[in-house]
Amino acid sequence: MISKLRQQQVTRCAEDVVCDPDYGFSSFPVDPLIIAKKKEILLNPFKPTKPGILGVLMKQGDQFGIGYSTAIENDGLIHFTVAHELGHYFLPGHVDALFKNGNQCHMSKSGFVSDDPVEREADLFAATLLMPQGLFLPALRRAGSGFSAIEKMATLCRTSITATAIRFAEFSEDPCIVVVSSGSEINFCCFSRAIRELRNVSWPKAGDSLPISAATSRFNQLKENVERGMRRESTSTLSDWVEGAPGLELNEDVIGLGQYGKTLTVLFANEALDDDDEQDEDRDDGYRPSWER
Repeated sequence: MISKLRQQQVTRCAEDVVCDPDYGFSSFPVDPLIIAKKKEILLNPFKPTKPGILGVLMKQGDQFGIGYSTAIENDGLIHFTVAHELGHYFLPGHVDALFKNGNQCHMSKSGFVSDDPVEREADLFAATLLMPQGLFLPALRRAGSGFSAIEKMATLCRTSITATAIRFAEFSEDPCIVVVSSGSEINFCCFSRAIRELRNVSWPKAGDSLPISAATSRFNQLKENVERGMRRESTSTLSDWVEGAPGLELNEDVIGLGQYGKTLTVLFANEALDDDDEQDEDRDDGYRPSWER
């Protein structure tokens, strides 16, 4: 779990890097490769020897290097992976923690699937670095709604579709759920504020089973759907995913994430939740945003 204070520290650190005049980022895209080169960090692709490893941060003396997996199939995921490793480089305490006892190499499972707070902090750093709020919000308002807006933002920011979807849900004013899954299991999920404010519901979490009735569950039954990056459009209800929630109809867009072996699902509504279904702001319903869990 990451405390709210630590979240603020991580976010501020990433925003300070974006605003550093040495890099000159005043519009999208924020290119982490430029940052790495400015810091004289060596960049190299590598062939991972363990499943799920996307990036590596190396240290020898005062010299650092970042590696990104040759299995990565798009620039957006390369950018997120490099930004994640930059998180380890920039965030206070990470270098000391990761390279103690003479260690010279740290391999990362980035992409919001690790339970390790250090990895979650690096994911938060990466998302903030690549999609800083000051640039992201104005662009998001122009992008529209739903999955098409996420795709537009991913193209504009040159970010992975997963990271963009999560950032979209964080700032969306409409009901939205983002789920990363593999097989029949949920690996990660987050919710827009409109859904977080629901009362008396049971929140899905990592390790839970996908709803049997959902298109995602059927999609994941065929491995080739995931590996080939296939897509499906369907509908679900909010109550399918959040126990105790109203039966609001949701669009369910599903896309396989290729050799990464996971599936991204974006659920969003074209109508607002009724006020009676929303959570009072001062009520603690037990839900914690993804960064805090």
